[in-house]
Amino acid sequence: MFPRSYYAVLRVPEDADPAAIRHAYRTLVRRFHPDAGIGSSAQKFREVTEAYDVLSDAQRRHDHDIDLARSRAHSHVRPEPLIPNTSRHVVFRHPAFGIDQEIVRMFQMMEDIFGQIW
Repeated sequence: MFPRSYYAVLRVPEDADPAAIRHAYRTLVRRFHPDAGIGSSAQKFREVTEAYDVLSDAQRRHDHDIDLARSRAHSHVRPEPLIPNTSRHVVFRHPAFGIDQEIVRMFQMMEDIFGQIW
């Protein structure tokens, strides 16, 4: 399981200064406070509070940045390899995006120019 980005929770960039983090926190707390009425959410309120607790402390923020960097380094999704296909269409499947039509068109163009690739 990858750690949740507290920057995304507070909707601030990763290089945000403490004033921007505090401003985002106060805005979201007012919006999601359980007593606020419309749009209130206790779960979102807890998430925003937890994110601010981590990002407002310099050491905890540094640790969170390291965890995010590690998770990004290990989360590289490798696409399935190109598999020779007997049909005219070569399919490139990526787990996150489905079929990439640009790659299919590129291989079709290469087959038209150079003949059967496989």
